[in-house]
Amino acid sequence: MALSKRRLAVPAAGLCLLLSLMIFFQVDAFTVRLPREGNPLFGAVRVVSGSEIQLSYRHSVEKTMVEGIFSVGPGSVIQAKETRMTSVGTGLPNTYTARTRREGKWIVVDEGLTTVPGFDFFISDVNATRLAVDGTAIGVQTLASGSLIHIDVERVRLLDWILWRYGNKDWRKDQQ
Repeated sequence: MALSKRRLAVPAAGLCLLLSLMIFFQVDAFTVRLPREGNPLFGAVRVVSGSEIQLSYRHSVEKTMVEGIFSVGPGSVIQAKETRMTSVGTGLPNTYTARTRREGKWIVVDEGLTTVPGFDFFISDVNATRLAVDGTAIGVQTLASGSLIHIDVERVRLLDWILWRYGNKDWRKDQQ
């Protein structure tokens, strides 16, 4: 009888440890939310410091291609790394001689890993918006023209991340 209890104690202790890790261990997730629809989670990708985010779109006024390259910084923040454009003009990011270079068709502005807060982006058919994190695409191009997305990095419990990843359960839904 004592041997049976011991056999059960080891797996039970392991299960308790695993559950504790899932509840208390936190991870960073790059998130895309829909603020006009009550802020549900549209997409998320687990990230670490240094993960690269690429937001590409056609500028609605100048019709030039723009690529914003961002990085996940330490402390669950987004950092602007560089902006790439095929030309300059109205409404496009500023270019500065000391921070601008040419790479083939691209005019590249070094943004110096400036920390930026989460931000909104307007989706339009004209923009042909594409979004990827470490090469994983987030299907924002499937959203209706006129949609607004909010891009950010959120710190979440590992358990909540697993529930989102495998059960599509938004970790903020219960908190709103």
